[in-house]
Amino acid sequence: MSRKIVSIIVGCLLALSTIVFLYPLFWMILGSFKSNAEIFNTRIFWPREWAGQYYGILFSNEYFPFIRSMANSIAVSLTQGVGATLLAAMAGFVIGSYRLRARNGLLGLGVLVVLIPAQMVALPLFIWVNFLGLFDSLLGVALPGMVSGLGLLFFARVYSQVPRDLLDVARMEGASEFRIFLLTLPLVRPFLIAFGFAHFVLSWHAHIIPMLVLNSEETRTLPISLAALYGSSLNSPQAVLMAGSALGMLPLVAVFAFAYPQLKSALQEFVAQ
Repeated sequence: MSRKIVSIIVGCLLALSTIVFLYPLFWMILGSFKSNAEIFNTRIFWPREWAGQYYGILFSNEYFPFIRSMANSIAVSLTQGVGATLLAAMAGFVIGSYRLRARNGLLGLGVLVVLIPAQMVALPLFIWVNFLGLFDSLLGVALPGMVSGLGLLFFARVYSQVPRDLLDVARMEGASEFRIFLLTLPLVRPFLIAFGFAHFVLSWHAHIIPMLVLNSEETRTLPISLAALYGSSLNSPQAVLMAGSALGMLPLVAVFAFAYPQLKSALQEFVAQ
């Protein structure tokens, strides 16, 4: 009886938490069909008239090039996610597989990178990107985010669990270290996809570097375009902003659906370790 009561209480708390977390999402989707007066009146939940013209306005590029901004965000997030995953995996392979004297120092450096706020290094990164001639380019946004201290720590832990006997056998067969690294990728595939998905999401929502590096409307990412629309004037249809935000979730949902089995597997293996 006590277990049943506890299960009922836990179920009620989970249901309540789900409603609390999903309410803003439903409000945003419903807001894409409302007028400004209804949006600013928080007591109105359901639209009085379901006006779908705001999606047409969004795709008409009247306020900003939505398709271009969406494509820019996808390109930056994919490039940064893949690049950060490969660099972090290579660094983690070296630190986790070798008995380095500087191992603790490198791990401490990774912790330091995690602890430093992005705002503190925004100006040096901007100067560096400008020096490379990547100002107002998507590569200039993706490149700084490929260095991940958290990824170094994560993959150092992952590769420390890979059996050394497998690596020694590959070395005895004459394989190069880079070849050995490539051979280990199938062993850590769930962790690669899990980290890549997490970095994709972080890159999608990034604001600081894109705001500093991207200048023209044609190169802006979707979050920056939506933020510019919100800050331009409250007289513009806020439903267009809601529609852009709602459609902007679709790539994240698609990537999550693709990565979910690997996310689940990686989480189970990481907890088991």
